[in-house]
Amino acid sequence: MIAPAGNDAAGNNAGGAEQGFTLVEMLVTLLLFGIIATVATTLTVSATRSFAATDTALAGVTQLEGARAVLSADLGQAAQRPSMAADGKPMPAFVLTPDGFVVVRRGLSGALPNVEKIAWGFDGRSLMRQTFPAIDFAAPGDTVLMVPGVKAIRLRVAGSQGWQDSWKPASPEDLPRAVELTLIRADGRPVTMKFLVAA
Repeated sequence: MIAPAGNDAAGNNAGGAEQGFTLVEMLVTLLLFGIIATVATTLTVSATRSFAATDTALAGVTQLEGARAVLSADLGQAAQRPSMAADGKPMPAFVLTPDGFVVVRRGLSGALPNVEKIAWGFDGRSLMRQTFPAIDFAAPGDTVLMVPGVKAIRLRVAGSQGWQDSWKPASPEDLPRAVELTLIRADGRPVTMKFLVAA
């Protein structure tokens, strides 16, 4: 028996309705997509900030270790060689200033004379290093930034009486036994480094 045409039409309409999405399903899907997008964005921003913080920390460590190596070389090669200041006044072999020190170092290969006058100091924000164009009667040369982000520094020297905040040599050629440099970083964290002199 042939089914009435009306039944076929009803069946086709029912099948078409089963293949679509209801409004509630669409809203739930959009809500899930929104939640996933929010979580993904939050994770991406957090990861980016974490990477940036890590890069900054690594850069700080690299600069600090570089300064430590140069300080160790300068003080380890200190020479018992007094000098003359730019104004003609005599300077001991090692001078402790309120914010740094001045020393004559040796061990420069390929240079005549194989000594160099070095100044380390603090400019209020960074640890700096300067070289003098000549040992005597010369002002400090160009400044090189060694460690940025420094809030304060403290220097102590070890002599015959132990660690002290000042240096008054009995002879212009005298050198301290060691130097202690403490850097107070911008975040308040202290970093203390100790170096043997003329080791």
